[in-house]
Amino acid sequence: MPKTKLLRPRIGKVYQVDQHQIHVLETGDLTGHPVLVLHGCGSLAEEVLLPFETCEFRILAPDRPGYGFSSPLPRPERGPISQSFWLEGLLAAIGADAIVIVAHSIGSAPALHLAARRPELVKGLLLISPCCRPVPPKPLPLLRLSAIAGVGPMIRQHVISRWADFFLDRALRSSCFPNPLPRHLAMLPAAHVVNPGAIETMADELRAFNQDMERLPDLPGDLPIHVLFGSHDRIIQPAWHLEWLSRKHPEVIVGLLEGVGHLPHHVAPGLTRRMLSNLVNTEQQLLDRQGQPLIASV
Repeated sequence: MPKTKLLRPRIGKVYQVDQHQIHVLETGDLTGHPVLVLHGCGSLAEEVLLPFETCEFRILAPDRPGYGFSSPLPRPERGPISQSFWLEGLLAAIGADAIVIVAHSIGSAPALHLAARRPELVKGLLLISPCCRPVPPKPLPLLRLSAIAGVGPMIRQHVISRWADFFLDRALRSSCFPNPLPRHLAMLPAAHVVNPGAIETMADELRAFNQDMERLPDLPGDLPIHVLFGSHDRIIQPAWHLEWLSRKHPEVIVGLLEGVGHLPHHVAPGLTRRMLSNLVNTEQQLLDRQGQPLIASV
């Protein structure tokens, strides 16, 4: 029996915000500066928290709505804009007047909308492999079928969820490529990550993504935005999103890891933590004065 089936999900604190249950995990120095960390599509707090276990800051990682132990938003409200209001409610619940946000992949989208809409709530953004620009549609036939009325629930319950270990392993290896899958990711509780509710949420937020991101206004010029990308990311195209971000914000600071895929926070956790420290402390820069990106190798 695969070890993933023996693992139980990590359980943290549950906040009740309006009608929504929000599950939050914490790690790092619990007396330190608070930092909110958001996971990507089809993941959960337990995954994105792992690189920050030894962090100098107080790391708070929520399961985004519809993932893990957090309740879903209504179906028409699962896009990045509505999730930014969900984030605003969470910040009020944890007592954060303003906070630095770390976001991976599509988790960057609601963070950007919150920063644009309520700039006083966001001190800075560290975006890891950010999926933020409207993208051409991908086939994703199984995921599309899982969202269709009638056949969808059967596929979610009896196909994808039943083979949770297979689908999670396949997704993680694809995201890690060309890097090997770290052992700690292979140990994630597959049945908790890949479940019918999460699959439905994943399909709905992807469907709403392009329309919501087309509505993102320019970002405040004084908002620090640091970005970490892997040069070999095959889930999204770094250049496509970086070019768009540079039009929304004049001074995006970019770290580019050579030979790394979509999960640079797991491949190079030390660098990720240093970038976060640089952002929080605003003492160092990852760009020289000519705006050239940092090129690193792993």
